[in-house]
Amino acid sequence: MKEKIYVEIAGIRLGIVSEEGKEYVEEVAKEIDERIKSMIKNQRNCSLVEAALFCAMDCYSTGEGDAKRVKNLEAQIALYQANVNRLKRENEELRSKLRNV
Repeated sequence: MKEKIYVEIAGIRLGIVSEEGKEYVEEVAKEIDERIKSMIKNQRNCSLVEAALFCAMDCYSTGEGDAKRVKNLEAQIALYQANVNRLKRENEELRSKLRNV
């Protein structure tokens, strides 16, 4: 069920509607807030908007990379499952031959 959760990121209060739990949304907001504040502190000419954009780009890039890894893992699992099914059939055929001997 969706609920509205209020968080503060870089001094800006946001109302976020999410199906995720309050703890998760607050954890994500805290992580983003820390990244933005760190970027602004460590990069003298980095504005809040620039820090937010860099953070968004980094998060998107990480998510895309994770999605590709998940897709590759799903393909590997499908291949492994096909091999398991083939080995089960072979095993059953061998057991059948042994019973007939």
